[in-house]
This record gives sequence, structure tokens and C-alpha cells, in this order.
Amino acid sequence: MPVRRSAVLVAALLVLAISRPAHAALISESQEIDLGRQAAQQLEHDVGVVRDRAMNDRLQGIGRRVAAVSARPGLPWTFKVMRGQEVNAVSLPGGFIYATEGLMRFVRSDDELAFVLGHEVGHVSARHHIAMVERYYFMTIVIQVLLGRNPSAAQIAELVQFFLTRGYSRENEFEADRLGVIHAHRAKFDASAGLSFMQRLRTAEGRDPSQVEVLLRTHPGLADRAARVREQLQQLGYRVSFTWSRRIALPAP
Repeated sequence: MPVRRSAVLVAALLVLAISRPAHAALISESQEIDLGRQAAQQLEHDVGVVRDRAMNDRLQGIGRRVAAVSARPGLPWTFKVMRGQEVNAVSLPGGFIYATEGLMRFVRSDDELAFVLGHEVGHVSARHHIAMVERYYFMTIVIQVLLGRNPSAAQIAELVQFFLTRGYSRENEFEADRLGVIHAHRAKFDASAGLSFMQRLRTAEGRDPSQVEVLLRTHPGLADRAARVREQLQQLGYRVSFTWSRRIALPAP
């Protein structure tokens, strides 16, 4: 493409980015999937995946069941176990989701795992990744994608590290928790298991962030998240009594 024409297109994209509504996205769904697939390949190369068939079958079965009740069931949802002893899950654009070995051993039930995967499906369903890419990588990756070019290997590697290390905004995390409850509930799991998961995760971490830390960080504290999850469960008809030392939750008759 001639340099002048390319410059005109970039200028037009900049105008479009500035003028579009805050909730709109420049990257299409097909472009999102392509970007996510490239990021998934890079993640698997950098971190590695676990070949344990039983562990992967469990993850895929629950993940696909949860994704089927999301707002975007037609995405090429993929669920794999990746290496790592920390308790963590990672989602990428387009529906590529990974859970660490540590997470698979940490969850005590399919219901807990359904909530965690429902949370990650929520990030994808709400296109949180795309919002972040368009905000932080507009002049590099987004321009490349919109001009019909593939991002470079170095750009994809940087993007993967970005998703692995940067937390979502408080609003994104609260929304993903809300969707995690909805997804688990709609998929016929006990959505209240999300509270027990949060309680044990908080115990494993040793403490909650202080109020100052919560204000300075984009990632909300577990206590704040659990309070909202508890309120949502009650609205869905669950009888929930919950403290950080004790939890009783039964579906309402």
C-alpha cells in the first residue's frame, strides 16, 4: 500500500476512534478471534500446556457448558490446562481460556470451577480484552489489524504478557463476577460455590488488601467482590449466609 494512502487511512481511523461511542469497538468479532488465536499460540509456546487428559476433559466439559449459556455461544471456545502452580485462570480475546494446574487442584468442586470459568467467559463475553487492546495498543496492534495486517510476533508476545500481568479495571472485575454467577446458575451449577472459592482464595493469600491498596489498585479486593456476589445470589433466590470463616448456601426451594 502506498505510504500516502496508508497515512490517510491511519488518520481516518484516528478520527473514528475519537468520535465513536465509549462502548463501541473498532475491532470486529472475526478480527478478535484471529488476534486471540495468535495470542493463544504464543501463550502455549511461552508457558506450555498440560497433557493430562482427565484434567483437560473436566475443564473442557465445564467450560463449554458455561460458555453455551453466555451472550456469545458461537465463539470458538477453547479451554486448556496450562502449566503453573499458582491459582490462576487466563482468558484471551475470542474465547481462548486457560486454567493453571494449581487452579485445577485448588478448586474443590465442579461448581467452584464453573464460577471461575464463568468469570473468565464473562470477560470475553463483555469484550473486556478488546477494550483494553484498543486503549493501550491502538497505535500498534489495532492499527495493524484494521489495516488488514497481522501484528508482529514481538507485538503478540508483548500482548500476551500484558494479559498475564495487568489486572482488569475494578468495573470489569465486578462485571465478570456478576456474569460468572449468571453463567454458573444458568448452566445448572451451584453458583454460590463462588463464595467458598473466594473465601479459600483469600485465606491462601493470607489477607485482604487494605482500603488504601484497594483504592490504588484497579483490581478490587476479595471482600468487596464477595459482598457483591452474595447480594446477587440472594437476588437469584439463593439463601446465603456468609462470613470469611463460615459459609452456608442453599438454593431456594
